[in-house]
Amino acid sequence: MKKSGIAFLIIVALWELLSASRLINPMFLPTPLETITEGGRLLVEKKILLDLACSLYRILLGVVLAFAVGVPVGIFIGYFSRFYDYVESALDFFRSIPPILVFPLSLLIFGIGEESRIAVIFFGCVLTMILNASMGVVNSQKIRVKVAKIMGATWLQILFRVVIYDALPQIFIGIRVALSMGVIVGIVTEMLVGTRHGLGSRVVYAQTAYATPEMYFTIIVVGLLGFLINNLLIVLERKTIHWKQYS
Repeated sequence: MKKSGIAFLIIVALWELLSASRLINPMFLPTPLETITEGGRLLVEKKILLDLACSLYRILLGVVLAFAVGVPVGIFIGYFSRFYDYVESALDFFRSIPPILVFPLSLLIFGIGEESRIAVIFFGCVLTMILNASMGVVNSQKIRVKVAKIMGATWLQILFRVVIYDALPQIFIGIRVALSMGVIVGIVTEMLVGTRHGLGSRVVYAQTAYATPEMYFTIIVVGLLGFLINNLLIVLERKTIHWKQYS
């Protein structure tokens, strides 16, 4: 963490030097102080907090729905290997489609509202969940399964007490990747179709009004959001899969 903090300080120092040199028009590159000052104003007026809450709601709802569908489906597909062989190519095909391309279709189906954005986030995350969960099950250690069978365990006992535990590290990787995807897709959908509240719409509004300090601060908030979510998941993974470091 100390090394990462030093890297951030270097970036801020370079930003300050570049803005002070006036090599770039101050309208397009405000100083760090101007950005922080504008951010303080947005925080005091609670505008950025409302945008953050709305974006978080869309992102988390889409990811939670993707988790509820993707992980069980992925475990099922991975456990029954013959079925996995049938659907692997189809999953790879749909995964190759950028989620944002589905947004126009989602607008046609759900209209201009929360549902269309959440549906696109769900699409972008659910395939990642399915693939990582299924790969985790497929790559589970076969020797443990054989030992469980010898000891008379049923297929349900093998699934819940052996296979899923082996698949948990890969499932957590899928969750982390899906959440990063959810943040990206959620913010972009807010930018494409105007919403009253959201970090994406805040960036577009600031860009249109040439309020560059506000735009820079909002971009920083988006980066911090993704950074904090990823680090929280890393902590949760270490506490949940405490045996991983010894395996």
